[in-house]
Amino acid sequence: MGYMPYKMDGRRLMLLCDGSFDSHNAKTATGPLKWCPQDVVAVIDSQTAGRDPADIVGFGHGVPIVATLDEAIALGGNQLVIGVANIGGVLPPKFRPVIVEALTRGCDVACGLHEILSEDPQLAALARKHGATIYDLRLVPDVPCATNQARKLPNKRILAVGTDCNVGKMFTTLALTEEFKQRGLDAVFAATGQTGILISGYGYAIDRAISDFAAGIAERLMLDTAAHEYVFVEGQGSIDHPSYSGVTLSLLHGTAPQAMVLCHVHSRSGRRHDEGSPLMPLDELRSLYETMAKPILPAKVVGVSVVTRGLSEADARKELAGIEDKLGLPATDPVRFGVQNVADAVQAFFKK
Repeated sequence: MGYMPYKMDGRRLMLLCDGSFDSHNAKTATGPLKWCPQDVVAVIDSQTAGRDPADIVGFGHGVPIVATLDEAIALGGNQLVIGVANIGGVLPPKFRPVIVEALTRGCDVACGLHEILSEDPQLAALARKHGATIYDLRLVPDVPCATNQARKLPNKRILAVGTDCNVGKMFTTLALTEEFKQRGLDAVFAATGQTGILISGYGYAIDRAISDFAAGIAERLMLDTAAHEYVFVEGQGSIDHPSYSGVTLSLLHGTAPQAMVLCHVHSRSGRRHDEGSPLMPLDELRSLYETMAKPILPAKVVGVSVVTRGLSEADARKELAGIEDKLGLPATDPVRFGVQNVADAVQAFFKK
């Protein structure tokens, strides 16, 4: 079927996470639970049915967790979302019968895995027969190579960059976008991954693009959002990660940000999916990002976002204060303390 823009109108989400509803494996489910819970009718997970999502992943208080698709449809669900994001992006085999049943009952399916469901003959046929739509959120449109246009745009572009994968880059940019809107400023979130697209209804999953065209996809995203004064770009991976540095550099060069926010998890000393490799010190990584941005457009790291989960509030504040002293930049945990200080720093940077 190829690329199809995701449509949010009238959706009532059923988040399929059976056996994997936790903060590490259910990333695609936790995003909607935090940022658009009004669209979610249920989480489907037989292992945690009856519990409150907020007690498990920190978000989604009051959203039912049910054991079956039947229960979710009975609550008004009309779109099944594959709520997990596993290594390799392969569909868990036990999810397939649930998808088949959902399509048979006329429910749309949204999938952010690398496995493209709309290309599956059985699933595509069921969708056609029952008037359902399969949204493969990771598919991207055909675009040319980047042509270095983003750096010429007159707006303000802020990219989240990380010390590793899964360090809060999406959360940070969503929180900053919300904060700027509350301040009456024209801001937009630019999604570059499947969960961000599911939340906002727009964007491109850059990690699906052919390598030569990944920066072109990032550039296209900037051209599409050029009318907004502030564009907060969801980051991916990290510039020093042996698995994900390619997508990180494509975003950095394709979006040509003027400002960056460095994201980190306080307890992490080594890279995920790369056992034994230590994280670079924050000050060195800040310099590396700024150096890598410079050939396209000079950019500065203006703030730090830190996941302090597991620390007491006092220890979390001490951790943030230490980072601020070391880097000379404002630091916050967006979940616990909001993003006001980093938002102030972004505004101040662009007023210089």
